[in-house]
Amino acid sequence: MTKKYLTNTFLKIEDSQLYAIFAWSQRKAEILSFQSWLTVLEIFAHEHDLEKAYQIFLETKSAPIAEKVIIELDKYENLIKDAIVLLADGSLTVFGKGFRSFIEKEMQFELGTLSRESYQVLRQLFSKVQLEDDLESVENIEQFSQLVERLENLGLISPATGSIDWGDLKKTVPICQAFGLTRGTPVDRYYLRKFIEEIQPQVRGNILEIGGTPKDKDFYQIESDSSYVILNLESGPGIDIVGDVHDVSVIKPESLDSIIIFNVLEHCYAPWIAVENIHTWLKAGGKCFAMVPSAIRVHATPVDYWRPLPDAFAWMYRDFSQHKLYVYGNPITVIASYHGIAVEELTVEELDAFHPDYPVATCIVAEK
Repeated sequence: MTKKYLTNTFLKIEDSQLYAIFAWSQRKAEILSFQSWLTVLEIFAHEHDLEKAYQIFLETKSAPIAEKVIIELDKYENLIKDAIVLLADGSLTVFGKGFRSFIEKEMQFELGTLSRESYQVLRQLFSKVQLEDDLESVENIEQFSQLVERLENLGLISPATGSIDWGDLKKTVPICQAFGLTRGTPVDRYYLRKFIEEIQPQVRGNILEIGGTPKDKDFYQIESDSSYVILNLESGPGIDIVGDVHDVSVIKPESLDSIIIFNVLEHCYAPWIAVENIHTWLKAGGKCFAMVPSAIRVHATPVDYWRPLPDAFAWMYRDFSQHKLYVYGNPITVIASYHGIAVEELTVEELDAFHPDYPVATCIVAEK
């Protein structure tokens, strides 16, 4: 079956340039510099079949802007500089007050019918923006398909409504119930290893790991002149201190150079108290190295309270003199993490791609 496409894009003029913006997203806006991009985006708001869309493109690219379109859009000339334009399934909507119009349902102007008649609305709406006229450079369906693929990779075009191929993901139970361990390496461990490789030279001196195990010392490559002890809720081989991270009295104040706390704070009923205690235990200039999963199934060992997101994590470490966040993940790895798809089933490019709205693992280095 031929793949079908749908435009899902917000457009806005800023500083005399045209941008595709991502609604309520931390992702950086994409500059649109080509008329071909506008034409393709407008076509796929209405026609979802690739070959039919290409035929419309051929008919449209050389045609002058229709007089009807020019007259109708003239009324929006002064509005468009502050507006947001949404392309969705069968619609092209101008929101005169930006996202305020989107939410409050005022100053909305629907141009979908005019768009479907001409496929020239975007080019006329944004005619004052200097875009490269590259329409004639798209000469065959192969070049057209490459352009569509590029727009899809940017997130401006997606599979059409009802055409998504769920494949093996359309399940009400996970592919692996053990985070991916039955298939290989869990995704969050890939990101934790990347973080450890980044911070390893900084972990030194009197070191405390909260919730660790004895084998971790070799994994972290602790230097021989550093001391390493483990704090845990329960006693066991290699556990040096039995106690609760919520209890500030279990560690002497200002006695530690480094504190490691990986995959623990989500299990703390009050992680902000744990972080306050860590601050107390560190010497001036001491560092905390922490990681929390942001997208992973519930794992009650013994309980599972939180999924601190990057903003919350930074807030918890606000009393430290400085801190740096390391955030990893994208939509593919969020899905993989929840489904238990293993690292070995993804490419390095898929694992290392970053999207700020889809964190899988959030890490921090915080200095007292």
